[in-house]
Amino acid sequence: MDLSSEFNKDDKISEFMLKNEFAKQLLEAQLSVLIKEFEYKNHYNPIEHVKSRIKSDESIRDKLKRKGYEYSLENLKSHVHDIVGIRIVCSFLSDVYEIVDLIKNSGQFEIVAEKDYIETPKETGYISYHLIVNVPVYLNKDTEYIEAEIQVRTIAMDFWASIDHKIHYKFLETPKDVQNDLYACSLAIKALDNRMNQLNEIVHKYD
Repeated sequence: MDLSSEFNKDDKISEFMLKNEFAKQLLEAQLSVLIKEFEYKNHYNPIEHVKSRIKSDESIRDKLKRKGYEYSLENLKSHVHDIVGIRIVCSFLSDVYEIVDLIKNSGQFEIVAEKDYIETPKETGYISYHLIVNVPVYLNKDTEYIEAEIQVRTIAMDFWASIDHKIHYKFLETPKDVQNDLYACSLAIKALDNRMNQLNEIVHKYD
């Protein structure tokens, strides 16, 4: 084995992960400004909380393995689009689409891809709105674009996703009856979100 090439490979991956950390910090700052400006103009804060993370090395390796790729810098760039992740949790369903539109119309982000899992949930019952964006990272002489995933969802959707993750973590293969119950809960949560959204609209009429 050529140890020098192995060290070089690890150095390049470490450098790429550092750029992802820079991208996370920039994205956090940009989103914070957008949300505060929205709150100032509308006298209303639609956000319950925002979480951000860098995908762990173990999680990256697992994702590449599931997709059938070896762990390499090229495969990280081509097949892992959510090393940087931001989750925006909103109060109401209408807030989700307000925030998505805010991000898309801000001009600060290049939208690479988007998936509306609210309109069309995953087969598991997972519901959320996903955006993949390019974040420009300005270095000494160059600008590099780093992909990041922004998830926008309601409190109810976030609750379901958290419980779903914990349940699936306990099984190598989740039993069918458990999957069916989780899907039924997802439908109930979607119905609840719609009812709470209608209630919010009624409250606004009184305003």
